[in-house]
Amino acid sequence: MARYQRPELNYNADDVWAAACAAQRINGSYIKILDQGAPEGMQTNRSIVIGLLADPSVIADEDREQGEKVRSYYKGFTFKILQGIKMNDFDNTAMVIANRDEITELYDLAVITSLPSCYLRAKARDDGDRRLRDADGGFIGQPGDKVTLSLEVIRCIYSQNFGVHFVTGLTTNNQSVFFSYRDKIADGTNILVQGKVKAHRADATQLTRTKVF
Repeated sequence: MARYQRPELNYNADDVWAAACAAQRINGSYIKILDQGAPEGMQTNRSIVIGLLADPSVIADEDREQGEKVRSYYKGFTFKILQGIKMNDFDNTAMVIANRDEITELYDLAVITSLPSCYLRAKARDDGDRRLRDADGGFIGQPGDKVTLSLEVIRCIYSQNFGVHFVTGLTTNNQSVFFSYRDKIADGTNILVQGKVKAHRADATQLTRTKVF
């Protein structure tokens, strides 16, 4: 019986990153496995990538531009290491692959295929963190004051320790506010909240007894 041999790959890295961004644009998200009820004709991102790499000339210029952005983002993690910042295993792997000019392993191709989606989430998180750092509206009220506020949710993080979501948002006056809440609220959602000022922290007003409308 003949032994199974892995197919040999030798793709130009720029083509792979561009194809991965094309797959993200076509599907609107990263689809690793098709659900049973998936629309007819839908493909996983990896299938789209492999199809495009059969003839890279059909890859759109906009996808090549996005591919350069995504690849540069993960290449930039090199500077984090130089600054002594510790990264998780996935980000470290992404950085290593981003610095390769040829893709010869299926694993590397699979990782790149997932990275445009990861990049969009990371970019949104980075932009949110920057907006919170730049919030210059000052504190709201005084501890004990009841307030009603319109907020844009910047981030919502679940705490295993407390069993609640910690929601951080910005008012229309660029004031940073955070509170705990039982349900997850999607980033970018505009909400109306009522609550009581609990404290003025280093960089935000903390609310308690918060209701979300």
